[in-house]
Parts: sequence; C-alpha cells; structure tokens
Amino acid sequence: MSTARLSTFFISRGILTQDVWDGAVAQSSVVGKNVLRHLVDSKLITAAQANEGFAYSRGWTYRPLDQELEIPEEIIGLLKDPFAREHQLVPVARDGDELTVAVRNPSDLNVSKMLRGATGLSINLVYASQDELTRAVHKYYSTSAEARRKGELATRVVEANSARYTGIGQIADTGEIVDALNIIIEGALRVGASDIHLEPAEHHLSVRYSVDGKLVAEPIQSRSIAPRLAALIKTRAKMNSAALTNQDGAIRHTYEGKDYDIRVAVLPTNWGESITMRLGAETVRDLREIGFATDTESRWRRVLSQPNGISLAVGPMGSGKTTLLYASLAELMKEQRKIVSLEAPVEMNFPSGITQVSINPGQKLTWEGAMETVLRSAASVLLVGEINKEEVAHTAINAAMTGHLVLSTLHTNDAPGAVVRLREMGIRPSVLADTMRSVCAQRLPRTLCECKIAEAPSQQLIRDFGLDAESLAANEWFGPNPDGCRVCAGRGYKGRTPIHELMTFPAEIRDLITEDVPNRLIAEAARRNGMRTLQEDGLLKARAGVTSLSEIRSHILID
Repeated sequence: MSTARLSTFFISRGILTQDVWDGAVAQSSVVGKNVLRHLVDSKLITAAQANEGFAYSRGWTYRPLDQELEIPEEIIGLLKDPFAREHQLVPVARDGDELTVAVRNPSDLNVSKMLRGATGLSINLVYASQDELTRAVHKYYSTSAEARRKGELATRVVEANSARYTGIGQIADTGEIVDALNIIIEGALRVGASDIHLEPAEHHLSVRYSVDGKLVAEPIQSRSIAPRLAALIKTRAKMNSAALTNQDGAIRHTYEGKDYDIRVAVLPTNWGESITMRLGAETVRDLREIGFATDTESRWRRVLSQPNGISLAVGPMGSGKTTLLYASLAELMKEQRKIVSLEAPVEMNFPSGITQVSINPGQKLTWEGAMETVLRSAASVLLVGEINKEEVAHTAINAAMTGHLVLSTLHTNDAPGAVVRLREMGIRPSVLADTMRSVCAQRLPRTLCECKIAEAPSQQLIRDFGLDAESLAANEWFGPNPDGCRVCAGRGYKGRTPIHELMTFPAEIRDLITEDVPNRLIAEAARRNGMRTLQEDGLLKARAGVTSLSEIRSHILID
C-alpha cells in the first residue's frame, strides 16, 4: 500500500487536510495501527472511503458491495455456490461477454484464469473489502441462499403438479424436494449446528439451526412444500409417513464422504408437523479433548478406574453429558473390560468393543427386562442412557451394588443436586453413600472468536461473580466483537467450551449423605474436598479469554 498515493487520494478530494493526514500517520505509528484503520477508528473517514483509498493506492477499481445492493439472479447463477464460497468472490455485473467480479485481490491472475474457465467469459476484477465480500457471499452463495433457491424451485414444482399429490402420506420425492432437504441438512452440518428445526406456520415453513446453543434463523420456505418435506423425512427415518402423530426415528446421511446419524422427532401442531433433527457427532471424542481442567480430568480418570459404583454426568439437555460419557467409555475400552450400554435410542454407534442396546418398549425391550439380562452377562461396565424415572434409578443403583461400574446421565442444575434427585426417586441415603462415586455437572458456553475485543465487565457481572478491584485489574477481560468476522460469520463466538463441576464422594461426604443432611451442607463439604463450582470454573475460562463473563452468566444459576 503506497502511503504517497493514499495521501494524494484523500487530500486531492478534500477529504482530509495535509495537517490532519500527517497527524494521523504519526499517531498510527504510536498506537501500532494501520493508518487507514486509525483514520476509520478516529471517525476521520468512513469505511467506504478507506476501501476506496486502499484500492486507489494499489491501482485498482473499488466496487462497494452495500448491504442494500441486489445483484440479479442471472448474474449470481453464473458461478457455483461452492466455488464462490471457497474463493470469496461475487459477480456484480455483466456487459456482453465481460463479467465484472468483486474480489479481495484484483491482481491475482490465477483467480482471473479460474473465472474464465468457470464462466467462458472475459473477466474484469474489481476490489471489495473482506467484510463486504463475506456479507455478499453469505447473502448469495451461503447454504442458506442455496436452500432458499432450492426451496423456491421445489415450491414451483409442487404447486404446478399439486393434482398429482392426493394425500399427506404421498411423498413428493422429486429431485427438487430431495435437493431442498439435502441442502438444509448439509447447511446445518457445514455451520456445525447441533439441531435443525422445521416449524410450520400459517403462511410459511420456518427453518432454524441451533448453532453453539443459539437458534439461527434460515430463509423461510414456502408453506406448500412443508407436507412434502415432512413425508420425505419420515420415510427416510423409517416412520409411518401417512400418520399425523408424534414419532421418533433416525436418518443416516452421507456428506463429503462422511456418514452422519440424525435423530428425528416429529410432533403434530396446528399448522402441520414440527420436525426436529438432531445431528449426531461424527466420531466419539477422546477424553483428552473434552476440555477438562487438568486437575478435574485427573480426578475423573481416577473415578473411571474404580471397580464399581455409579458416576453421573448432569446438566440440562444439550450440555454435553452424552459426549462426556461416550469419551469415558472409549477410555474404558482400553482396559479390556466388557461394556454394555442401554440407551433410548443409541446416539452413536461404536464400531466394536461395546455391546449397545436400544431400548424399545414397542418391541418389548424395556429397561427392566434388558437390565435383568445385562446383570447376567458378566459385563463390568454399564452405560444407562438416562436416569429419568424411579425404576431406571433403582436398576442402575442395583447394578452398582452388584459390582458394576455404572455411567449415566441425570437432569439437575449442579453436582450436589444429584443426591437430592436420587433421594426423591426413592434411593435410600445409606445406599447412595455406598454406591456413589462421582457427579460431574457440565455446561457448554460459547467460545469467543479470534476477533474478540477487550471489554470491561458490567457492574451487574462484577456483583454476580464477586469480583473485587484487585481481580479486575489483574486480568484483561474480553467480549464478543459486535461486528464479528468471516470466521464466526458475524456472531462473535465460534464453537463451545465446557465448564465443569466435579463432585467425588470421600468419607466426609458419604457420612453426611447417610445422616440425610440438607444439600447445602453436602455442597460445602464437596468444595472442601476439591470441587470447583461451575461459576468458579467458568470464571477461570473468562479470565483466560476463552469465553466472556456474560456468556458464562447465561449458562449458570447465581443466587
């Protein structure tokens, strides 16, 4: 970037005076910023003026990609979606055989050559900033945009051939409907979503992805294709496609050479069938990748080495409980122990080494019946998918009492709360004291993107986390960039990081449980014996700049 050409651009156009320019150059050196960045941050020029000046300094033509800009569909259609996403470029105009394309580096001859090969047209490259290109590519070439176009095409096909479809159970398995569904699923996989929600309304079909625990709205689809999509999904999931009733099933979807297990739940509503598709992880994670603090991981591994007893992962839905237990099973497989899992349904298939059983009362395969057989199968480790009712709690505890190491999940807010919940399910205090080995509470706050910014905690957060002046001064605190970046798609966060609260059961706590004392006293004893609370573990992650205090606050209860 030529500083001389930049000064000529701004001064000759009357945007800046020579004195202001000279002062900005000197100050930018002091603060260690690019002079254009300094001018924009100081509000001496606009971002558009900075972009135009940068292009002028390089001898390029600047083509702004305003958010209000609408590029005709016939221009956008000249390039394939994956190509535009990979190279971050957008065609903006066509004049005869010449196509004007906005790119980050108009001097890149390789890009020009690839574009000529892809379009068969003469190429005129113009400059646009990375932020502008990111927005435009997302608008016109993201999976969301592709899904919208596929949905519109499917809508036209369905409406033009509506006489062919005589009932809701008849599948519109035209290429357009199949393409629309595949794009919706693959869009979710591409952005790392955990769930897809298809929610019919009076006049449209809402499509939302759950990304890092937050719902992200995708382009709405036509109401007319909702029944066809529902019928196609139910058929793929081996459900009764003609029945308007709540159903559960699973889909196997292959994308980019990988197989994904997708759990499907269908619920009838006033406007049609609401469908949730939960995207299973591709592979079981290694225990070292769970995100434990070093001391917490060491204590959890010690628990796994116990010959019997019960260990629980607790927290709300979507907090990573099953991921933790699956990683633990993979670790136990190394010890050549016979492992059996009872789940409803099995969430991820191990290729070998574990006997996995999917509970299905409709086929007379119940928790109680399966457990009786398991206890006679010489298994040493048992995974019980979820303790959600008294009979499951009792069978799990009985297995722990008869020499099995039992892993399971439970819905409680914190680790000490698991003791109260099991008491409520009818487990005697003396039995709990004898069988409990550990309870690990977990949450999954979002991870700050690399574009994070320094952000002082609010007064409310200071009160909530009990921060004093010394603690505030000793750490640099960060928050999400409100504008985000290309990496985080403008959200300020990218991915999630776990926080943990691991409670073990030494003699002091076992004695308190036997005495049936209030939960508060058990929690105090757990902290004396090494338990770090969710709030404390989250505070460590915030101090390290991994996540923000506000994000931690949104995941935990603070009295």
